Amino acid sequence: MTTPSFTFEGLDIRTLTEITQELRDGYRAIYGNDINLEASTPDGQRVGIEAKAIADIEEFLLNLYNQMDADLAFGEWLNKLIKFSGIQRKPATRSTVEMEIVTDRILTLPANYTLEDELGQEWIVTTSVALALGTNTVSFVSKVFGEITADANTITEQSDVVLGVVSVTNPAIAVAGLDEETDAELRIRRAKSVENPAYSTVGGLFARLSDLESVTDVVVEENDTDTTDVIRDITAHTIWCVVEGGETTDIVETIAKNRTAGIRTKGDVSGIFNEVLLRPDGREFVIQHEINFDRPVIVDLYVNVTATRTETDSPVDVELIKQKLVSRSYRIQENARASQLYSLAYQAGDNFVLSDLEISDDNLTFTDENLICDFGSKFDIDTANITVNEVV
Repeated sequence: MTTPSFTFEGLDIRTLTEITQELRDGYRAIYGNDINLEASTPDGQRVGIEAKAIADIEEFLLNLYNQMDADLAFGEWLNKLIKFSGIQRKPATRSTVEMEIVTDRILTLPANYTLEDELGQEWIVTTSVALALGTNTVSFVSKVFGEITADANTITEQSDVVLGVVSVTNPAIAVAGLDEETDAELRIRRAKSVENPAYSTVGGLFARLSDLESVTDVVVEENDTDTTDVIRDITAHTIWCVVEGGETTDIVETIAKNRTAGIRTKGDVSGIFNEVLLRPDGREFVIQHEINFDRPVIVDLYVNVTATRTETDSPVDVELIKQKLVSRSYRIQENARASQLYSLAYQAGDNFVLSDLEISDDNLTFTDENLICDFGSKFDIDTANITVNEVV
């Protein structure tokens, strides 16, 4: 009987059919060819049970073998392997929202004071907050970790009633948190992290910025020439980092540690990183790095589309179409293509036919082709910027 073996391709195991046949051959060699090993017989059922047990063990060994490869591992084993790459799984974060709370007296909101939005999602303050008489702005977080969203003016109910609170509302949309990084996302980031020690400064900087907690998107541009790049507006010998998410202090430190000496940085967000070194006599020597970078400029993307009913008495779910279109998330400097939005809109049902889908970045000039995203910018679709023309 053959056994699992290691080859140049990895661990080679047998199929259930191969194991079953080998067991049948073995029993016939012991008891003779006249033994009845049909599946309906006791001996045949015994062969089936033994073959299944052996196959399960071999498949477990193959799975265990694959867990040693970061490109195939999953779950807690993947969490262990990525430590060798100096990274860890990004945890889920809470969504945040700025609330306007109107009071008729001076009062204190207790910790875990809870509000509720139109969808029944709960929003809390994690510590007690003192409020003055009148209108107060207070930061709330979602009770549940992950990508929890809320449109403007939809958080208006008090789960915990506090005497003196007249009204609550959120003037702006909530800033969605992040779901815990999935195995697939983590494998991709681990693969990118091997660029950290690369000879390319840009590649290494990009990888390290991408690994920062809460960073959701990054673009790193460079101008290594002696003249200004007028198209990207980058002066000579300058790098330009556009980072979405993440703490400013972490971003500044990462850029300072990974840029080449003498290279300038571009951006409207600035910070100081103090690099503390020890002199030969043991006293400290501080190198002060002033670093600049940018946050992406959010560009509203407007969408117009016609939805014609296939049956006159079957209304089109216009709001669901809008929700499906809003789910399209663009990356920094990613161009928008109108034709790509059709498939998302069709996820809202099959009782309509879409046509004349056009997009615009100024709500004036629309196109059914492509829109070029400027350097350092990012397209974003909001339900308020979508028009669905329903035709009966």
